[in-house]
Amino acid sequence: MAKKNVPPSFASRLNSLIAPLAPSLALRRETAFMRRQMLLQQAGHFQGAGRTARGKDFRANRTDAVEAIRGDRERMSWIGRDMLRNNPRVKRIRRQLVNNVVAAGIQYSINWKGDDDDPRKATLEKVVKDHCGSTRFDADGLKTMMGMHGLAFGTIVTDGEVLLRRRYRPSRDGLPLNFQVQILEPDFLNRNIDGDLRGGAYAVEGVEFNAEGQRTHYHLYTTHPGGRRGGMPASRRIEAKHIIHAFEVDRPGQVRGMTWLAPVITLLHEIQKYQDGQVKRQEIAALFAGILKTGETAEDLEEQLGTIEAGSILTIGDDEEMSFTNPPSVDGYEPFMRVTDRVIAAAMGITFEAMTGDYSQVNFASGRMGRMDVDPNVKDWQQNLMIARICMRLSEWTAEGVEDVTGIDASMWEMIHTPPVRPVIDPSKEYKADEIAMRTGQKSRRQTIRERGGDPDKVEAEIVEERKWANDNDVVLSSDARAASPSAVSNDTPPKSKENEDE
Repeated sequence: MAKKNVPPSFASRLNSLIAPLAPSLALRRETAFMRRQMLLQQAGHFQGAGRTARGKDFRANRTDAVEAIRGDRERMSWIGRDMLRNNPRVKRIRRQLVNNVVAAGIQYSINWKGDDDDPRKATLEKVVKDHCGSTRFDADGLKTMMGMHGLAFGTIVTDGEVLLRRRYRPSRDGLPLNFQVQILEPDFLNRNIDGDLRGGAYAVEGVEFNAEGQRTHYHLYTTHPGGRRGGMPASRRIEAKHIIHAFEVDRPGQVRGMTWLAPVITLLHEIQKYQDGQVKRQEIAALFAGILKTGETAEDLEEQLGTIEAGSILTIGDDEEMSFTNPPSVDGYEPFMRVTDRVIAAAMGITFEAMTGDYSQVNFASGRMGRMDVDPNVKDWQQNLMIARICMRLSEWTAEGVEDVTGIDASMWEMIHTPPVRPVIDPSKEYKADEIAMRTGQKSRRQTIRERGGDPDKVEAEIVEERKWANDNDVVLSSDARAASPSAVSNDTPPKSKENEDE
């Protein structure tokens, strides 16, 4: 190891001294030097490898997905919550992400696989609506099932992960189904349960795995460790089938989640301090004042001047001098803030306009392009995070509860989850595109209804009801393709022949 730090010039001189006495040793040393130089040249082809001064800030390491976030995950979560309380940008970012992905909640609908006149269908629909559509679904009694979607996703944004726990309830509680769901912050996971366990099992910061690497249990505190009781509460070992643990998976093998604010959390903090400084600077700039140099005392001068109002004219003596302050101006503030906010918005997967509420430089084309960039992010979070990880598990718990209470087998029905409808920028163009897609067989009418946030069964039932009322009351609506209005005639209506026209 010591030879590694010897300067090359000294090493060369040393080799020259060794050569007359031990030529073989000198030859081996020269060969080793040459091979070392060749390896260094081969390893330095990329500037981004961080071997030069330009890349000295890179934190290159080979830690796995668990160890990479182990040391900072919890503190970063706490900082994210602090910024949510005190940083207006973080508040806006979380609100916009929740609005885009979840809005008022991911809509659920029941797909009954049996006969429509089966009385069990009505029983199923009623018990699911009474339980999932009310705050009785929430163990805290605050949220409906759809309302919990927004809180869960918002917690993932700031904390990086969220826990939902199924808690069984006795029949005496009078609930439509026999369970409630409790939403928990990641602090409830006992991170001290870590390492190898008995029987080949092991744990990673409170998450227990069996020898095959499957999640089997979660070790949860009985109360929040940061609560008023303080201290370290007891923890319990809960089966994984009663826990939903949702987070954004950024690397294979990841067990816990990291706050989404991590890449920009320092920038968000610094830009807020910069903005606060500019506000103070503007306060100083508004303090325009005059300085009167005179031999009078302050008391005499105050009595002579009295109250100075706008438009006042003051008379001063020949031995007196009046000067004015030069307040600082604010230059380059808006361009700097705009560019910085664009970087933050891009990192969070939303547009600059959505984050700041500034649409002054947007037209239809740029707004549409922004939506095209953001929509894939939103769809990914909706389908692969919210629906796959949270909604489908909630459906399984609901199906088990329905079977326990009513005896209706889970194979007789399924719960379909539909993400909230995205706002339409230009209805005349986008609805026309939906019509063309349905007519050409690219998607079904039911799919279109679900994409727009509707329940196909309810929409179709309302259409039947409306048409029945229109027929019974001899009312012709242009929305009915069977109407006689030329604008409402279906494409399937055959054109009149010339003979009929002559008649």
